[in-house]
Amino acid sequence: MTRRLTVGLLVVVLSVLLAWCQIQGVGDDRVMAYLCLGIFLGGIYTFNGHLPGWLFTFTGGSLRADDDPANIPPRVYLPILAVVILIAVIAFFIFI
Repeated sequence: MTRRLTVGLLVVVLSVLLAWCQIQGVGDDRVMAYLCLGIFLGGIYTFNGHLPGWLFTFTGGSLRADDDPANIPPRVYLPILAVVILIAVIAFFIFI
């Protein structure tokens, strides 16, 4: 349930970012296409709780299911992700 809420929040953030890009006229068509793809896939995951099977076969095995043992555990990647986000926030406030 926590994953679905997190992905739902990410969908909201991506939607706001897409709206901002369209209103301000920034970003090219590729950026908006990537945002739309992220919103679409996030919406599917939020409502179904998993990605559809055709997506795994379409990517040729480079995309893995949530419960695949080959995935890196959250104890490893979450602190790294938190540090990267912190650096991005600090850089944002320094260069404003």
